[in-house]
Amino acid sequence: MSNSSQRSFELAHGTELPVTQAGGPRQDGWLEAKAARMHMLGRLRSKHFFAPVMADSAMDTMLSLFVGELQSSSVSDTALAVANLLSREETDLMIDKLVHAGLAIVTGEESERRTVGLTPLGSARMRSFVNDHPDV
Repeated sequence: MSNSSQRSFELAHGTELPVTQAGGPRQDGWLEAKAARMHMLGRLRSKHFFAPVMADSAMDTMLSLFVGELQSSSVSDTALAVANLLSREETDLMIDKLVHAGLAIVTGEESERRTVGLTPLGSARMRSFVNDHPDV
């Protein structure tokens, strides 16, 4: 990745707005930055609460998939596990639940990993949720 594509604009709360190769803000950059900040804040819950009591791994997984979509990046099941502090079994179960709910789809299947993405319904719901969520 070039230096120009790594540059970003600073938003409130230290959140950075992703930019295009030309240096301007990406069309959905503010939405991506907000979703990423929501995900990061969710991970900080474990500093204050016993994790199983305050677990919200479905929303964290959806936020990870949404940020991946906004970045035009494929998301593997392994990346979801690492990003959301889940075991392999928990990740597989969460993916299966989201697929069953019509919110996610397995977009690639390899022997060692799966690639996961949002369905149009999942994407639309996440876009609406992040748009409606108070600024973070």
